Amino acid sequence: MKLNVKEFLDSGPSSLDQLLKMYYFHYNLLLLVVLSVHTVVFYCEGQNLVAFIMLGILLFLSMLTMIIYRLEYQVLKYFLNYYMIVKTIFLYGILFLFWKKAPEIILFFALLPLGTYNLYRFRALVLSTLIIGVFLIFFTIIPQSFFPVLINESALEFSKFKILFTFLVVALFFIFYNSKITEKKFIVRNSFTDGPQYAFTSVAEDTNDVLEKNTEMYNEIYKKIIDYLDHQMPWKKHDYSIQDLSYNFGINTTYISRAISINTGMNFKNLINSYRINYIKEEIKVNYPKYTLMYIYMTAGFKHQSTFNRAFKQIENKTPSEFIKSIEPESYALYE
Repeated sequence: MKLNVKEFLDSGPSSLDQLLKMYYFHYNLLLLVVLSVHTVVFYCEGQNLVAFIMLGILLFLSMLTMIIYRLEYQVLKYFLNYYMIVKTIFLYGILFLFWKKAPEIILFFALLPLGTYNLYRFRALVLSTLIIGVFLIFFTIIPQSFFPVLINESALEFSKFKILFTFLVVALFFIFYNSKITEKKFIVRNSFTDGPQYAFTSVAEDTNDVLEKNTEMYNEIYKKIIDYLDHQMPWKKHDYSIQDLSYNFGINTTYISRAISINTGMNFKNLINSYRINYIKEEIKVNYPKYTLMYIYMTAGFKHQSTFNRAFKQIENKTPSEFIKSIEPESYALYE
């Protein structure tokens, strides 16, 4: 089977990022619709306090949805942890308010791992699920008298129906999008992780043809990586790793390493550090000493001074202070 490079590019990170952004956006639209219906129903039932609380949540969610619509996924993903923390706290608040009459709300916590299945690594997913479980156990052992009563007895059965119906709708939404995201990742991974056969058009091809097609594949991967690093600048995150790049592209780390090595002779870490050092050099020329060197190297992705000094020396064959001195020896304060 011949590798279709165009198919790989079309299924690359930009396409996956767009799908993930739509996942965020459509999920918040769904919540807006659901909460709007609940707010109207609560108001019609005469439960004005609950309707007022829901209206406040609705207004906040409307602003959040507008922000999500305007931002790219590469920006949105940095807020994912905060978003999940706020949402979990919100769920705990709702559970506290309605626990006495409608403990079925606990079902919505099952949606958290389902909704984040394709957004976090498995270890983080398990850890967050365990933490949620511990807090839910804590809720079950608190005396019932501790919880308020916000639902009228007359509306109790209908409220339980609303909870179950909402759970089903959101769960189906998550299942639908998880299948689409998983399929998108599989298409890209399957083009590379099945091995060398993707470099062949027929078994009878000679070695030169095979090597040429393998080289073409790695060159295309490398071009896409460089374009991504140039424009998205993920290396500004101090903990950005080859696993993150693998996730961004949906490609095995082995193929990424080979593509970088074949085209540059460097490994992933050295490539990332070269981007950081080049960025730092330009910042020094323009903004030093307006900004301290510590600020500059931290914004470039270095967390520790020793790591920065070592990488700079390795790439430039001089220390940061020697580089600064060579640019403007009299006007720059030396940095050690």
